[in-house]
Amino acid sequence: MRRLRTRLRLVRASGDRGVALAMVVGIASVLLLLISLTMTFSVSGLIRSNHDADWDAAMSAAFAGVADYQGRLTNDPSYQQYGNPASKFTIANGSQASVTMPPTSRANPAFDVRPTSLGGVWAPVPLTDGLPANASFRYEVDNSKYASNGILHLRATGRVDTVTRSVVANIKQTGFTNYVYFTDYEELDPTLNNVNCTVAYAWAATRSSSCLINFIAGDTFDGQVHSNDTLNICGGTFKQKVTTANPNPISGKLYTQSNCSGGAQTPTFSAGAPVNAAQITMPPPQAQLDQVRTDIPSKVPSPGCLYTGPTKITFSVSGSTAYMTVRSPWTKKTQLSNAAATAGTTPAFCGTPGDPTKTVSQNDGTLSGVAGQTIAIGPTSQLYNNLAYVQAVPSDTANANYWPATSSPNGNSFGCVGADLKAAGNGLGYPVANEIVPSIASYGCRAGDVFVEGTMHSALTINAEHFAWITGKLVYQDSANDILGLVGAGAVWVWNPIVCTNPTPFPTTSGSSCSSRKAYLTFEATSSSTNCARTINAAILSNNHSFEVHNYDAGIFIGYLCVTGSIAQEFRGPVGQGSGSSGFLKRYSYDTRLLNSPPPKFPTPRTTSYDVNTEIEVKTAFGSDGAPLP
Repeated sequence: MRRLRTRLRLVRASGDRGVALAMVVGIASVLLLLISLTMTFSVSGLIRSNHDADWDAAMSAAFAGVADYQGRLTNDPSYQQYGNPASKFTIANGSQASVTMPPTSRANPAFDVRPTSLGGVWAPVPLTDGLPANASFRYEVDNSKYASNGILHLRATGRVDTVTRSVVANIKQTGFTNYVYFTDYEELDPTLNNVNCTVAYAWAATRSSSCLINFIAGDTFDGQVHSNDTLNICGGTFKQKVTTANPNPISGKLYTQSNCSGGAQTPTFSAGAPVNAAQITMPPPQAQLDQVRTDIPSKVPSPGCLYTGPTKITFSVSGSTAYMTVRSPWTKKTQLSNAAATAGTTPAFCGTPGDPTKTVSQNDGTLSGVAGQTIAIGPTSQLYNNLAYVQAVPSDTANANYWPATSSPNGNSFGCVGADLKAAGNGLGYPVANEIVPSIASYGCRAGDVFVEGTMHSALTINAEHFAWITGKLVYQDSANDILGLVGAGAVWVWNPIVCTNPTPFPTTSGSSCSSRKAYLTFEATSSSTNCARTINAAILSNNHSFEVHNYDAGIFIGYLCVTGSIAQEFRGPVGQGSGSSGFLKRYSYDTRLLNSPPPKFPTPRTTSYDVNTEIEVKTAFGSDGAPLP
């Protein structure tokens, strides 16, 4: 019995040892599993971490591609013509015919769209960009809108290892439309104001006080302001950045407060005091005449309209249809067929020129008729997103729009008279009866002047070789989509005729001077109102002279001049006098759409850079093997 109990104890002991061994083995297995899982998670995390890094780096590589193209374009603006016609992006946006691969000497691997298996390549990102050594990019070009508004779209794809990502960038020329107010010289225009002003920047020459123009209390600028010259600021509110090319601060300031009527007041700079910025140069005044030629389709795929001599344009909207009524009696050809302008055409969308041999009544319904011709300018018109150019009557006898000195429109019945049919004028109703006409702002009978007003519902630039006159309220029907560029190489005038009330009729045959006068126009609001007395929606440019109010110094205060858009001028043009004693006070607001969408065929500076206004990630265009993705 004792042996049996002893044996049983031995058996139990042996069984305990077996259980312990099993437990040890089980615990070891669990530990091994945990170690395995930990290693799996660690490796997975490492792979995920690497993928995240590649994901971010691929986007940076795409941005590097945008920067590469931007740099090439800034160094050579003609680079916009280069791209790969085989690109899906280029084809989809209608640019296949307007891009070409660069010559071999300027080969760019970033334009390749082939898979690497077929010899396709990518452009390497410079190592200075801080990305992996295998980071690379490609880009595709859409230049379909470049000819009309200077905008390019670029799809750039970045690649790092097996990861690719794509962005689309909107690239635009830096120009005058970046500012609500721009001037080259902050002084009176010597030609338009009969003053002896030295044409030089303030720090380069002594400037007479009679040449200074001031910003004053009551002036408001809601947009960036820039001048190549020194700004003379006696007051006013500047809600956004103010810059100047002035390199020499005076008493720590980059602006002056000289010759301030009533004393200088402290200006309000909401975005800080003026700071230094690069100079911007004006474009040549006649560069846009090419835009109405039909013989250079590679440069001008959609020519605009040419009008000759004084031309009146009145915008209107009927229902949802946009029109402009054009009266331009001297016009013979509305497009040119060669550089010498010896031949031209008359496409219907520009209007029908009058027959020089017919009377004015026989020319009713044409550009030469008394009422002019009404032309559709909506999105279906070829004039939409285009240019209307107004030139002087040419003196070259071979020119397609030439008129002999002894001839005039409508069977030689057209008279160079004003509205009273007696005083000298342009035959379109200017000057008005009894108007006191300043010699510097006369109405030439054969001049390249345009007279504009009305409600505009289109996308158009009007460029005058001489004067552009804003004769009334000039506004958009649709402020979200309509856009107008208005250019006057000689000046852009806000029409403000002053008429003589004694003696009348005036001018007199005896040459008597006027003893009493008054303003001719009734404006949108009275001078005592805080509302706009004259409203203008446009991007305005005078590349040789000024934006100026006609008779700003007549001693009659009008009220607020409200411009929504941008203003650029060679010389600073006055719009009023004193602290609101004559003319207008300024109320200028920037049209922010101009940053991305300037008016069609609007002039750009001689020297320019290109800004990337927007960058948006889009569906990836290429796989890591270079194959285009669906």
